[in-house]
Amino acid sequence: LRSFVVLILLSSLTVLMLMTIRARQTEKEMSEKLINTGTLQATEELDRFFQPVNINALIAARWGLAGKLNLAEVVAGPAGKLTASQLAAVTRINTLLLPLMRLYPEMSSLQVANGRGDGFLIIRLEDGRIRNRVVSREVWGTRTLWFDLDQEGRPQSPEWQEVDYEPRSRAWYVGLKDLPDEEVFWTEPYLFFTTKDLGITASVKWQDRDMEYVFAVDILLTSITDFTRRDTTQLSKHSQTAVYTQDWRVVGLPRHEKFRDQESIHRALLLHIDEIQIPELKAAVKKAEGHKEISQEIKKSGKAIFSYECQGETWWAGVTSYPLGKRRHLWIGILVPNNDLLEGITQLRLHILAATLVTLLAALAYSFLLARSYSRPLEALAAQSRRISDLDFQTDEKIEAKLYEFKQLGEAQAQSLTALQSFSRYVPLEIVKELMAKGEVARIGGHRETLTVLFTDIAGFTNIAEAMSPEALTNHLAGYFQAMIDALHHHGATVDKIVGDAIVAFWGAPTPMPDQADRALKAVLECRDTLEGLNQTWRAQGLPELPTRFGLATGPVVVGNMGARTRLAYTVLGDTVNLASRLEGLNKVYGTAVLADIATQQAGGDGFAMRHLDRIIVAGKTQATDIFEVLGETGKVPMVKLAAARRYEAAWDKYRSGDFHQALEDLAGFEAEFGPDPAVERLRQICEDYRSHPPPKDWDGVSRMMTK
Repeated sequence: LRSFVVLILLSSLTVLMLMTIRARQTEKEMSEKLINTGTLQATEELDRFFQPVNINALIAARWGLAGKLNLAEVVAGPAGKLTASQLAAVTRINTLLLPLMRLYPEMSSLQVANGRGDGFLIIRLEDGRIRNRVVSREVWGTRTLWFDLDQEGRPQSPEWQEVDYEPRSRAWYVGLKDLPDEEVFWTEPYLFFTTKDLGITASVKWQDRDMEYVFAVDILLTSITDFTRRDTTQLSKHSQTAVYTQDWRVVGLPRHEKFRDQESIHRALLLHIDEIQIPELKAAVKKAEGHKEISQEIKKSGKAIFSYECQGETWWAGVTSYPLGKRRHLWIGILVPNNDLLEGITQLRLHILAATLVTLLAALAYSFLLARSYSRPLEALAAQSRRISDLDFQTDEKIEAKLYEFKQLGEAQAQSLTALQSFSRYVPLEIVKELMAKGEVARIGGHRETLTVLFTDIAGFTNIAEAMSPEALTNHLAGYFQAMIDALHHHGATVDKIVGDAIVAFWGAPTPMPDQADRALKAVLECRDTLEGLNQTWRAQGLPELPTRFGLATGPVVVGNMGARTRLAYTVLGDTVNLASRLEGLNKVYGTAVLADIATQQAGGDGFAMRHLDRIIVAGKTQATDIFEVLGETGKVPMVKLAAARRYEAAWDKYRSGDFHQALEDLAGFEAEFGPDPAVERLRQICEDYRSHPPPKDWDGVSRMMTK
C-alpha cells in the first residue's frame, strides 16, 4: 500500500510539472491567437458598418438605371419658381431615399448628381431635421433650392439661396472618372461642404439617357469613432481598437479616457498616429518602425502581430488591412495589455492545479478503499438508479459484478432502463420532470397561461405520401421530424404532439419563459434554415423535398393534463391555439412560409425583421388581428428583401386607407425589381377589384377568412 501511495504521488507531481512547463510555452501562442481573433472580430464589425453603405449605393445605382433617380423633372423650371411636377419629382426621389436615411443613421447624407451639374441632396442636420438641397449649374447657376421635409418625404417651405456649389468638382464625383459603372469608390477623408464636418464618401456612377449620374453616401468620422468605441469592437476590458487611413491618420478613435467628450474627439480626428498622445500607442508605433521584420511584414501581407513593453507592462498589438472598395483600404489597429490576455491562462493554471490535487486526493483515498472493491457494483447501481430517477435514460452502462445477487439486480435494472428508454420516446420528459419536481402524480386539470403556440404542416404532403412506399415514407419522415424536434428543443419548446405530418409545440409551460416569443421565433427560423439544407440533400438523393409552413400565435390558453383517468395528454386549448393553426394554413393564401400574429411580433421586439402582411378575421371569430411574415433575425435579412417588405407595407397602408389607385402605383414594377411575390399579386388583384367596384362605405380593410 505504501509503494502504491508513493507511485501515485510521483506520477501526480510529474504530470503537474509537465503541464506547468507546457502552459508557459503556450502563453505566446494563445496570446497571438487571441489578438488574431480580435482583428477578425473587428473586421467583421467594420463589415457590418460599411457593407450597408456599399449595398445601398449599388441599390441606388439599380434605381438609377431604372430611371427612378433622374433629375430632369426636378430642375425643369426656372430658378425662383416651382411647379407641381417638380415637387412631385422631389417627393418621388425622397420616397426612395428617406427610408434609407432612417434605417441607417450612420449615413449623414445621400446625394444624386449628373453630368449637367444637377444635384439632389438629402441630409440629416445636427438638430435631427432632414432637408433637401437642389442645384442645377447649367439651368439655375448658383441659385440653390432648399426644402424641409414632412414625414412622408414631401417638400415643405421652399427657400432659394445663393450657394456656389458645383457637384461635378467634388472628390466623390471626380474620383469615379476612370472607374467602370456600378463600382463603388471611396474618397479620402475631407471637410464636407455643407456641414463643415469631417467625413468620407462612397459613390457609384451609371448612365441614364446618355447622361452620367452619380450617387454618393456621406459618413461622418464621428460615426466611425462611435462604432470603434462600442463594446462589441473591444477584445478585453482594457483593449483599444482604432481605424486609420492608408497614410495612418486616425478616422476611428479608440476607447480611451482622452476621448470622453465631443470636443476632444473632434480635435483628434485625422491626426497622424504619431500625434496621438497615448503612451501605449506611441510605444507600439516605435516598436513597429524600429523593427525591420515587423515593418516588412505589414508592407508585405497587410497585417502583423507583435508584443512590446510600455511603462513596465507587456502589451500586444495587432494591425490588419481592411479593404474599402477596390482602390483604397483602412488600417485596423488593436492594443491589448498582456494581463488581459493571460487572465484566462492564469485561471487555467489554477484549474489544472486544483484538478491535479483533487485527482491526487482521490487516488490516495482509492488506495485506502481498495478492499471495498466488492461495493463498487452497488455504488454503480445506485448511481444508475439516481440517473433514472432524474429521467436520464441516455446510458447503456453494463454493470459488472462478481456476486450472483448483484448480477441479478443489475440485469433487472437494465431491463427496467430499456423499458423506460422506449417509454420516454412517447412522453415529453420535461412534463414528467416538472411533476417529479413538485412531488405530484399526473391528474386531470388545467390552468390559464399566456403561451406562444406553433403549428407546422408539410405543403403537398398528400401527393408526396401517395408517391412513396410506406417504408420509404416513414424513413423519410423520421429524418424530417428528428431535425425539426431537435431545433425546437434547442430553443426550449414543449413538443405537444405529432399529427400525421404536422407538429404542435408551445413555449412557456410547464416552465415559465419570459422570452418565450423570442425563443419561438428563433426556433422556427432554425427549423426553416435546417430544412433548406435538408431539402437540397434530399433532392440530390432523389427524395421529395418537404417544404413546411409555420404558424405562430401568442396569447392566453388553457394548459394542463387533458383526457381521462387512464389516458392523459399534456396539451393546450383555446383561441390562441386555433389562431396558430389558422395562420399555418393561411401561408397558402399569401404564398409565405412563416406567419405570426401581432402578439408574437410585439413580444419578439426589435430582434426580428417582419413584413406587416394583413389584418384579418379568421373563421369563427369576430375580432381582427394583424399578421406578419417572419423574414429573419434583424441584421441577417438581405437588404433587397427588406426593401421589398417596406414597399409592400407602403402599398398596403394605401390600400387600408382606401387609396387603391396609389396602392397599385406603389406596386408597379415590383416583380421586375424584387421578383414574384404571391402576397403582392393578391393585394394587387384586390386593389384592382375595388378600384373597379368600390367597397361599401363601412369597409374597414380587414380580410375575412371564411375557411378553416
